[in-house]
Amino acid sequence: MDIDQPIKKNPFQAVVDKLCDVAGYFSALAILLATLVIVHQVVVRYIFNQPTIWQIEFAIYLLIAATFIGAAYGLKENSHINIELLTGLLPKRIKNGLDLVTSCLALIFCLYLAWKGAIMWWDAFDGDWHSSSLWSVPLIYPYAILPIGMGLTSLQYIVKIHAQIKKLGN
Repeated sequence: MDIDQPIKKNPFQAVVDKLCDVAGYFSALAILLATLVIVHQVVVRYIFNQPTIWQIEFAIYLLIAATFIGAAYGLKENSHINIELLTGLLPKRIKNGLDLVTSCLALIFCLYLAWKGAIMWWDAFDGDWHSSSLWSVPLIYPYAILPIGMGLTSLQYIVKIHAQIKKLGN
């Protein structure tokens, strides 16, 4: 095999990687938009002396979306916080096995959050829930963030676990 040749991804991994890239761009855009919305609020409120209704709530929803939807991109890029004080001392094979176990536990946790989030979303949809603010946002939109973000993060964990199993086999 040519050393300069990229490793071919399976179709599932390629789709998940593309979705995670989109999630990363979405998260960056959400953070930028939240910043602009807060600047808008400051200008409207303190310079033009006008009341604001929607800006804080919208910015909060955007930052929550950036966090949960961006989690999958962070996992793909291996950007999540790792504390390697003790695991760095372990032999490579044991460290890889421990990484596999923790990834499986994290997958279970993400699937649980996605499932509970989907139930919460359905309740909001079925009950036509709205936020209690003056803006009165239908809560199906912000409540969709958790199952989408954790579902996508679960898919990325499946890709990661598959790669870890292959690494243990070598």
